[in-house]
Order: sequence, then structure tokens, then C-alpha cells
Amino acid sequence: MGENGSPKQDSESRISLPMMTAAEPLRPVYVEWADRLERLLRLSAYPLAVKMCEKDEEIPELARRPLRDWGYRLNACQAMSISRRYGEMIAMKAEDNWCFEPPFCFGMTGGNTGAYEEGLEFFLEGHTRYPEGAKDLETARKWANDFPRFEDYGQYVAVVTAPLMKAAFEPDLVLLWLNPTQLNQVLQGITCEWGRVGITSTIAAHGGCVHYIVPPMKTGDFNISNPCLGDVALAMKEPGDLVVSIPISKLQTLLRGMEQIERNGFGMPVKYEVRPEGWLPDSYVKMRELMKM
Repeated sequence: MGENGSPKQDSESRISLPMMTAAEPLRPVYVEWADRLERLLRLSAYPLAVKMCEKDEEIPELARRPLRDWGYRLNACQAMSISRRYGEMIAMKAEDNWCFEPPFCFGMTGGNTGAYEEGLEFFLEGHTRYPEGAKDLETARKWANDFPRFEDYGQYVAVVTAPLMKAAFEPDLVLLWLNPTQLNQVLQGITCEWGRVGITSTIAAHGGCVHYIVPPMKTGDFNISNPCLGDVALAMKEPGDLVVSIPISKLQTLLRGMEQIERNGFGMPVKYEVRPEGWLPDSYVKMRELMKM
């Protein structure tokens, strides 16, 4: 064994190239939904299905376990990147994580509640942010106590990720890494179906993977987050992308709204033009008349 109990690495024990999981989707409609998302948004990676598992029995048999199957740990953002780029289905328990934030904020105790509670006390005192990222310990404490997490620790044992079209489980969320133009298509679909001006956003410097999952799981609603430095530097996030979290219960309705927007001529690819006094929808022309513009 290497340092910190990690298995030693040699040329024969390193990870083989990730590959598309052989699993069949739990529901055939996941393939249809994934195809519609990819067509509507011109995605460069697979829509990512995410499930928080409460029992070991909920972990799909074909899911890869990084420490068990590849001999080392990963950050959660790296597992997500492998899933959405290569198609691997990956299950991350506490022992599979290299970064502490995901298993900690997901409440994964690894079966050792006492050790988790000791870590919780250390975290809430602000020690993971001070002195590197906060001016003083009191500021760090405020950050730690505001940071999203599942307070009912011990509820979840693993997080599983896979391409939506290969999800051999019932996802809680679908995550999409989108540039602003793609994100606007999602927002238009939300407006079309729910009449909402906007949705909740958790823009934060740290713990992108936590923001992708915890707030939308708590609210059951859409959420927009920005990737943290880890997702950028260690998981090769595309430049300029934000992450939208979509509860699986809302996905079919969202797709319907996005397709209506597309039929009305506002889909992708965007038709660019810079023309003075250019075309406006009839309703906009009416508003100009009402406002005596």
C-alpha cells in the first residue's frame, strides 16, 4: 500500500481507458430524452444522470467503483467528467473520493459516524477555508455554516453518475454543462412551461459539485451553478460553461417547452444579425404601439 492507505500504482495497475457502460437504461424513455436534449442544445458531452443512493443495493451492478476497480480515488468532478465524456457509469462512495467536500456535504459517513462528526466540528469552525481562503477564522466560520450540505448525514451511501441514455437507475437529477446561448434555450423552455422569469442560482467560489446536487435536491427545483476551480483545472470543464441541474420529474415538461420555442423560430443554431430596427415579434410591435414609441 502507498501513503494514506492508497494502493500502489505501477504500469500494469493504472486505469484503462474509460468506455461507454454496457448497462441498459432503466427506462427506455431516457434514450429519447437524451436524444432530444442533444438535438435541442447541440451538446458536446452526454447529459449526465445523477442518483443519490441510500443503500448499497441501489448501486447498479455494472457501475465502476474508482478505488475498487481502478486502484485510486477521484474527485467527484472528475467522475462526472468521465461519465459525461466517455460514458462510464461510476459510483462514488466515501472511500472513492479524494476531495472531502462531496462525501462530507452529501452526508456520506462511510459507516463511521464518530469520525464524520469530528470532521463536521472541524469544518464548521472554518478550518478548511482559513487561512488559505478567508481573511480570518470568523469569516471562514460564516462561510462553512452557510455552505450547502445534507444535514441528515448518514442518509446517503453513494452518488452514481452515468449518461442519461445509459442510466440503469432512476436519476434524481440531470446535469448539463452549457454555454450562455445553450442555457438560454433551457431558460426559455422554463418560461414557456412555467411562466417563470428566472430560476435559482448558486454562484459560488467553492464546491461546484456540491452546488450541482444539494440545493436542487433540497428544493426539488431547477438550479444554475458555476463550476469551481476543481471542475475547471482537474476535470477539464469547457470554457465559459455553467451547470444547470434539472430534477428528473421536470425534464419531460421542460423538453416540451424547449421544442415549442424551437418551432417558433428561436431554437439553435441561433440566427445572428445586426440590423437597425430589425424584426420583432408581433407582441413586441404591439407593445411599441401601446407605449407610443
